[in-house]
Amino acid sequence: MLTSTLNNQLAHITTAALIAAASTHADAAIIGTTGQAALIGAPVSALYGALPGAPAYCWNEQSSFLIPAVGLNVNVIGNGFWTGPTANSAMYAGNVDSHFVHFDASSGVANVSGTITFSSQIVAVIYESAYLSMTDFALGAPGTAYETGNPLRSSTAALMLSQITVAGNVLTFNLWAQAAMMQNRMSELRVLTDGTVPTPGALALLGLAGVAARRRKR
Repeated sequence: MLTSTLNNQLAHITTAALIAAASTHADAAIIGTTGQAALIGAPVSALYGALPGAPAYCWNEQSSFLIPAVGLNVNVIGNGFWTGPTANSAMYAGNVDSHFVHFDASSGVANVSGTITFSSQIVAVIYESAYLSMTDFALGAPGTAYETGNPLRSSTAALMLSQITVAGNVLTFNLWAQAAMMQNRMSELRVLTDGTVPTPGALALLGLAGVAARRRKR
């Protein structure tokens, strides 16, 4: 009985380890929202005035986009909390899925907050207008019109009043879309999640682990 129990535990541990090695996958998606976040399909237009909020609208964009080793300009990488007048900038390379958060304050509502949960780990976030515009073509949803190059869009390299927190696969946001001289602007985020495709070898090992586990149970 003890040997059987140990074998079952070993099978579970082996399977869990292989799942951890192969679980990040293509087509990561938004799987949940709270607060003033609303999941929609990729819209025809994300231009100013097309989707006024609250809420902040979010949608999935590209899957399994390979950013080459030279890297892509992003604002923040990994887990953490960011806000205030400090500029944030980093470089990221790797296979990613992209998702968009769009808050258009043209309705006169200046602030929204909420959370968005993804099916894969968040690896980087872009919020700066220039970096968003640089990635609209490659990482944007096909068929969606973005405010590429428009100064009404989002912020500078500093978040100022806006706040974002990344914890694993959960993004918490508190977005402000106004400034002293420019009221009712837009505040947008492009969220990059791990888009690694599991290798055929990893999937094969995972299948073998499942077979082994079933045999030990018998």
